[in-house]
Amino acid sequence: MSRYVILHDRRLIGQTPFRTSIATLEVDENTSLVPVLTIITSLSQLDGTQGLFILCHGYAGVNNRGKACADAGGMGLQLGMEGIMHDNVASWRAIRGAVSNIVVYACGAADTQAGNQGTVADGRYLMGALAIYTGATVYAADRIQWYTTGGSGVIDFGAWEGTLWMFDPSGSSTPAPGNRVPIELSEI
Repeated sequence: MSRYVILHDRRLIGQTPFRTSIATLEVDENTSLVPVLTIITSLSQLDGTQGLFILCHGYAGVNNRGKACADAGGMGLQLGMEGIMHDNVASWRAIRGAVSNIVVYACGAADTQAGNQGTVADGRYLMGALAIYTGATVYAADRIQWYTTGGSGVIDFGAWEGTLWMFDPSGSSTPAPGNRVPIELSEI
């Protein structure tokens, strides 16, 4: 029985942990998310999936020459062919009610730099929209997230960098800083 689903974009190098309580879906730049969202819903109907872990890169800011990452983000998630962006986040309503929590392990997913409110670089707005469309509580951080693969090759994000934010699916409250997610991937 898979009570949790990992959605892993293979551009994030490393392996996901193997446990019987986890179903892992691997995607890359050639994978459309449309059938993947259908699979997540089907898994939920089969076994009552509780949580979704998204492991991918976040789109981050760049310097003036566009050659280096900045510790800024909020411009979306590099996930599958489409990614999760401000202009397509509504497609995630396909899994509405399928999971109760979504934990996003990606750089700057919830980052909103001063002056970026209401723009395509408003990560808090994007993660809030993901919560509203899916009906799940979303957890994401506002800084670059460092990870290792250690000797085993298994992805380990360790402690959260920056502020971890919690986004309520009702959309009725502003995001709240959180101390921890309901369950970390490393705890399953």
